[in-house]
Amino acid sequence: MTTVVLVGLRAGALDAAERLGLGAVAVTEAPPGPRRAARLAGHVQASFAAPPDAWRRVARSLRAHRPAAIVALTERSVLPAAHLRAVLGLDGLTVEAAHACTDKRAMKRAARAAGLACADVVEAEEGLSADALVERLGLPLVVKPAVGSGGRGATVCRTRADVPDALDPGWMAESFVDGVEMSAETLGGSETGAGGSVWTNATRYVVPTWASLLPAPPETDGLDAVRALAEAARRALGVDRGMTHLEAFQTAGGPVFGEMAARPPGGHLMALVRLAYGVDPWEAVLRAELGDNPGLPAHAARSAAAWIVHPGAGRVTRAEGAEACRALPGVEEVVLRVAPGDVVGPRTGSGEEVGHVLVTGATAAEAEARLRAARDALRVEVA
Repeated sequence: MTTVVLVGLRAGALDAAERLGLGAVAVTEAPPGPRRAARLAGHVQASFAAPPDAWRRVARSLRAHRPAAIVALTERSVLPAAHLRAVLGLDGLTVEAAHACTDKRAMKRAARAAGLACADVVEAEEGLSADALVERLGLPLVVKPAVGSGGRGATVCRTRADVPDALDPGWMAESFVDGVEMSAETLGGSETGAGGSVWTNATRYVVPTWASLLPAPPETDGLDAVRALAEAARRALGVDRGMTHLEAFQTAGGPVFGEMAARPPGGHLMALVRLAYGVDPWEAVLRAELGDNPGLPAHAARSAAAWIVHPGAGRVTRAEGAEACRALPGVEEVVLRVAPGDVVGPRTGSGEEVGHVLVTGATAAEAEARLRAARDALRVEVA
């Protein structure tokens, strides 16, 4: 049996491995639950912040399974997975490329070196004062950690008073890009070579960090340019196979590179790909990492959209409408995880939610209209 190592376990990947007849070995920071553990061919627990020497030890423990591919499934697992590939001699994202795909400072350097349009960046190590940051980047500007995902910790500084006196180590500041946010997802296999992909999808953000629609309607301004930027970013960052998720800003001067993740996206985009394209993208990811043709169709059969539900911090006073939402046309999935009396923390990243809604439609306009109707049917309030 062919075995794959899943670094950072996600349910969709484990389900796909079983359907493809693959053995799955998981490398995770916390032990999997008993039901998931029973489905695994093996498990190794390790901190994803561990130094390279630790990953050499983990790799040695994996040799007995003779893995054919190492698959990173989360942002924190991209660099550990690359270390494992290097020790085991497996194809895929290299350690150098993984560093460029996870450290935003290295990422922006690589993007600028490749001639991609992107924001101007100041790293903490440059030691600029608040006044020097404003003079260099203008206002507004963005301050954020160099490593992380989902917008966690990012702050838009709109006035001089909002700008910190100095950047903390490991942080960065960049100029604010005034544009329409969207994303592009790509998937490449061994036959495409470095930077190539066999499938590309563009996603429009109905409401950034809250609601997404894919594929982006064909009339979307600059759609071909965003797809081309996704391909150029793969080349610039050295991604030779697997899935990427590009965040871009569509501006009057063309698309501007934001960030690119070298792993399957969150925000329920994988579920939307399945609903829109009619095939399981998790299976496609595993095939691509194994060097096979991913098998994703070039064109979607319909449109799909998702809305994240999060009422803000507080004690839930109202949580209702899920059944009415499920009865609406085109609603594929409704999840609501809170009830009155539950306490909800603040939403510090785009991956945090108390529920979500997934819908489909024959056209982008129909899917968006159904998404708004479904979201309006849910009532979640906090005090």
